[in-house]
Amino acid sequence: MATDTFSMQGTSAVQGRFRTIAPWLSRMVMMPPVLVFTLIGTRFLANPGHAVPGVTLNTPESFTDMRVMAAWTITLAAVLLTLISNRKRLWLGHLLLCVFLGLMLAIRIFGFVHDGTTLETGNQMRITVVETVLLILNVLGLVVQNQLRKQIAVRP
Repeated sequence: MATDTFSMQGTSAVQGRFRTIAPWLSRMVMMPPVLVFTLIGTRFLANPGHAVPGVTLNTPESFTDMRVMAAWTITLAAVLLTLISNRKRLWLGHLLLCVFLGLMLAIRIFGFVHDGTTLETGNQMRITVVETVLLILNVLGLVVQNQLRKQIAVRP
């Protein structure tokens, strides 16, 4: 009987530590995309003519449109920061990043197939690897956060 009690207490302690560490691990996984989105948004806002290598902007309208891209990425970073700051919404941050990164990879692959771009073109290999790693980490974070939400909902 005493062994069963000891075993239950040990498991409970490990779960308690995991519940304490998991939100911080989630935040660590989500911070690099926030930083990247902020840097991209700043680049598009401050110097839209040089924001995309190989692209030349010829009209004032094209500069304005590139600055609108800055608004999108900065908004995404701000939403992620809001979700990161709320422990109960970490799962939503992971979900947002999973959808966003998944769509980015799908569109990048579409571009490879239809535009003739390859992984060897420019920095496509590096970007694709980073996007894939971030997607995998955020899928794992989403799974962990959903498990924690279920445990908290079931816990007496």
